[in-house]
Amino acid sequence: MNTDQHYFTRVMRVFAISLVVALPFDNALFHLLALLLFLFFIVNLTRTDMDQIRKALAATKWVHMSFLAIWVTMLISNIINSQSGEAWRTMLQFGPRYWLLFTIFSFLLHQHIVTKKDLFFAATLGLGLHFIPYVPNMMDLSIFDNRFQGMDRNPNTAGFKAAGLLMLSIYLLFYNVLAPKIRYPVAVFLGAMALIALLASGNRGSWVAIFVCFVILFVGVFPRNPKMVSIISIATLLVVGFVLTQFAGPADRLALLFDGYSARRIDVWQNAWQLFIEKPFFGYGLDVRDELLTLNLIYHEHNIYISVAVTMGITGLLAYTAMLTSVAARALEFGNHFELLMLLMMLIVGFFAYDFYRSQLFLGHFFILAASAVQQKSSKPV
Repeated sequence: MNTDQHYFTRVMRVFAISLVVALPFDNALFHLLALLLFLFFIVNLTRTDMDQIRKALAATKWVHMSFLAIWVTMLISNIINSQSGEAWRTMLQFGPRYWLLFTIFSFLLHQHIVTKKDLFFAATLGLGLHFIPYVPNMMDLSIFDNRFQGMDRNPNTAGFKAAGLLMLSIYLLFYNVLAPKIRYPVAVFLGAMALIALLASGNRGSWVAIFVCFVILFVGVFPRNPKMVSIISIATLLVVGFVLTQFAGPADRLALLFDGYSARRIDVWQNAWQLFIEKPFFGYGLDVRDELLTLNLIYHEHNIYISVAVTMGITGLLAYTAMLTSVAARALEFGNHFELLMLLMMLIVGFFAYDFYRSQLFLGHFFILAASAVQQKSSKPV
């Protein structure tokens, strides 16, 4: 590698790691870093052997094919529905923003310009920085006075990010690359902070996702490390039990979950189902806010699967299913079980919120994680 190319790869590594750190904040810095990363990526391609590029693309060709199928479906759906400028902007942004995000991170990982360890620590740092300012509120328990909203002033996104940090902190406990005297205190601090934020947010979708993923993770890990799993399980149950018995907010949210109260989501989903029945093959196009608008002024699908069904119909669902299947197949092939579990966590959260074609917070995390899931291991697994 010559000096110029070495410089470009180092700069790309810095931009990629910085982008992952910035992503949870969902602000203009993410767009700036993404643009800079893209520009350096293009320049680096001109200096990279074409055989290496072909190998990187071939390793994930079915994911790329499914991306193309999704984008073509968006195009057809917008055309046949004579969609607005907003729909066309959404379609034009989806490919360059999220397909390129997946492609660039896949290439960087394949070429070992960045490693999974880099992404793991960057994601942990970015999510950790999001909650550290609220540690004083956690210490005096005032965080439970109202639903915790985080920096976004939204309890649902706060819960989503807390769930991600909690999963990463559990992984850190088992991350043998770091010495126990470092990883244990850091993981306990981050995990406790994330668990408190998650409970305080009252985000029931993230609660369900964490419960399901913890059960799967602990069942898989228990035979190899029963002591650690038992300690984590007991500590988590004690914290959850204390919060639910001492604070009415989280307890009421849990009661609503058991009662099946959906915060009008069922009304929205029923409305969306009727729309899907009317146009089942290619949907309504990518701007369906007017059609989804209800008497309660709710115009968002609140479900990634329904968002695809309404906007792109059965064709879109098949294209997205192909993408998810191809990612899962590669993850299983390489034994990337934790990445797959993180993706599952996101998909469960997505059942209660977000869309699968526009939400930057959801899609940005999802496709960077997917890029990691389809690569061979670069560090010792859980």
